[in-house]
Amino acid sequence: MLRRHADRADSLPLGRRRLDVAARRVVVDEGSLLTGRSADTADIELTERECGLLAVLASRPTRVFTRAELLERVFDGESPGAVDTYVSYLRRKLGKDAVVTVHGLGYRRGTA
Repeated sequence: MLRRHADRADSLPLGRRRLDVAARRVVVDEGSLLTGRSADTADIELTERECGLLAVLASRPTRVFTRAELLERVFDGESPGAVDTYVSYLRRKLGKDAVVTVHGLGYRRGTA
């Protein structure tokens, strides 16, 4: 059986959408049912860091990542506030449920 590692995937599922890692874009999954709102059908462009953060979270959707882990994997040792800032950017672009805060632990991918 051939297994693809989510850490190196070109596309990662995000509920009714998917993350196209190479294009740094969130796109609507073609097989999903849409509510008809234009926001549900539009592709969403991401910056390199937004895409990196979302890719880490989407690669293990049920796992909680600490700030320190996200800093190491995505932000190369910047200040811990960078994680909070980019989580905020993702929520603004994808909806408040895109990233879940697990108080006292860190962040995990949400339902959006």
